[in-house]
Amino acid sequence: MTAKEMEARIKALEKKVGLLEDVNEVKRLHRVYSYYVMHMMRDEIADCFADDPDVTLHWLEGTWRGKEGVNRYFGVGTDRPEPPPGFLHQVMPIAGVVDVDPDGKHAKGRWYSFGGVAVPNQETGKTMPSIVGGLYEIEYIKQNGVWKMWKVDWIIPLSIKISPDSWTRVEELGKMIANFKGPEPDVKAIANDPRFVSGYIFPFHYNHPVTGKPTSEKAKNDRLLKNAKAAAKKAEDMLASKPKSKKK
Repeated sequence: MTAKEMEARIKALEKKVGLLEDVNEVKRLHRVYSYYVMHMMRDEIADCFADDPDVTLHWLEGTWRGKEGVNRYFGVGTDRPEPPPGFLHQVMPIAGVVDVDPDGKHAKGRWYSFGGVAVPNQETGKTMPSIVGGLYEIEYIKQNGVWKMWKVDWIIPLSIKISPDSWTRVEELGKMIANFKGPEPDVKAIANDPRFVSGYIFPFHYNHPVTGKPTSEKAKNDRLLKNAKAAAKKAEDMLASKPKSKKK
């Protein structure tokens, strides 16, 4: 192999490695986005999108355009209440197929999106669960060396309703695990384990893939646990204040 041939081969390999890195970064972006959607972390979700007037959310309810449209849809910078504890949108992206354009600045991806959705009804106290199966066709754009979501198209060809009585809240799961009979653990479970509080966000080990900043789960969890403790204390006080029935 001549020096010229060797140089051409190295350039071809560098191009291939760059393409593989781009595909991997796009896939990672989309997977991380799905984790944020699980708890509707609105700021983190919006930060996954490009700051570009051509940004498009083509949802079933309508179409939103530009970064301003993304912010408006997800309620960024508004006083819109956050989803109540117990809300869950654990719809997993699977079977992703990503193709990067020759310019290296645009990419397209197709994903299945399958999983469970739970929406608490604060009036009835019950949770409305369902299983959904959707399809994404997404365009991505690289800005300043960072891949971002650009245009999203989404359909839901599969939707299965689940009876609210079949839904088990994590608090109930915690009670069942508390009665675990088995080998003695090396470290016993802690009292009031936050993992058994509806709405708790399992902490991320990574920063945001676009901004590079830490995400907001700690602040959200602190608020959640503070409110949960206050609610538990209120319930205890109400129970203690009830007059005891006299024995005959």
